[in-house]
Amino acid sequence: MNLAENANQYFLNVYKRFPFAVEKGEGVYLYDKQGKKYLDFLSGIAVNALGYQHPEIELAILKQLKRNLHLSNYFSQDVQIELAKRLLQLTGYSRVFFTNSGAEAIEGLLKISKKWGNQNGKSEIIALKGSFHGRTAGALSITMQDKYQKQFLPLLSNCKAIPANDVNALRKVVNDKTLAVFYEGIMGEGGVRPLSRDFLDAMYALREQYHFLIFADEIQTGVGRTGYFYYFQKDGYQPDGFATAKGLGGGLPLGAFVVSEKLANLFTLGDHGTTYGGNPLACATGLATVNHISTDAFLNHVKGTGQFFLEELQSFATRYPETIVEARGYGLLLGLEVKEKAGQMMFEAARQGLLFNIAGGNTLRFVPPLIIEKIHVTEAMEKLDRTFQKVFG
Repeated sequence: MNLAENANQYFLNVYKRFPFAVEKGEGVYLYDKQGKKYLDFLSGIAVNALGYQHPEIELAILKQLKRNLHLSNYFSQDVQIELAKRLLQLTGYSRVFFTNSGAEAIEGLLKISKKWGNQNGKSEIIALKGSFHGRTAGALSITMQDKYQKQFLPLLSNCKAIPANDVNALRKVVNDKTLAVFYEGIMGEGGVRPLSRDFLDAMYALREQYHFLIFADEIQTGVGRTGYFYYFQKDGYQPDGFATAKGLGGGLPLGAFVVSEKLANLFTLGDHGTTYGGNPLACATGLATVNHISTDAFLNHVKGTGQFFLEELQSFATRYPETIVEARGYGLLLGLEVKEKAGQMMFEAARQGLLFNIAGGNTLRFVPPLIIEKIHVTEAMEKLDRTFQKVFG
């Protein structure tokens, strides 16, 4: 019995897995148990921001292993404090709460918004169609995709969905009861679709008029993924809080929600908590990751490599106009929308030695380690070309 058969025997059948077993990772590559090499443009779904076996991550793990693996939040821990301090320095916010995942970070923002809303007579939450904020009950309530929600109704009440980038729809739904708007600067699971500047301008102008909260979901776009440490920094706006995870832990489970001074003292003793959140080992790798990625040189590397990759995808799209809709995204969060056979392409690409996944129905989503070079982009395009020839040839 192979590993895939074992997985189906012992686990809930909710994942469509690649048909090979990974033995190890090195740099930007994975190797299966037969020694085959795969260029990894999935990176654990945007988690392995510095790739595999990065020396700074390994050093951080070894150092923390000799101290402790877990203490709980009954203790103040220096590695937690250092990471929190660094995040606040980089963003200008006031308080951090560490979690284990992005969905937990969204749940924290939902709770803090609910408390603020109860104090201010506001109750309606707005989210965008096509968004993805997580699979827990609260996060699912603002994940405005029917395929994720329909089997689990009823969810939280007073959550309204509007089309992304529809300024008129936003203006129609906002009122004095509006509590919060949750948004992704680039809807990753929704097909790698950036929000327009017009929509952002309108949303923040309406906040000034109606005094609601705005929360950015930076789970996928954050920690340097777009060439900005957090994507909201690109347009100069300051949401009232944001959620972060995925790349934050450098490969270990770590998330956080971060809030402005306006919300800094809203939670009091006992209002929220977590057993594992802020685990010192994850915070140690998180601190190493943040310190490495947050330099101007590294972020400029992501911007430059991402622009090169996007241009390569756009050029590639002109070669297959009958199959490809468009290439889009920012930094190293990029998508190539095709008209059909996206899932078939994902598995054929794996056979060709290139890993990515599918988002938004028919979009090939590329979230490689941020350390990739242009030579890796060129290799990926060659493998992608062979994939298209196999599938459509």
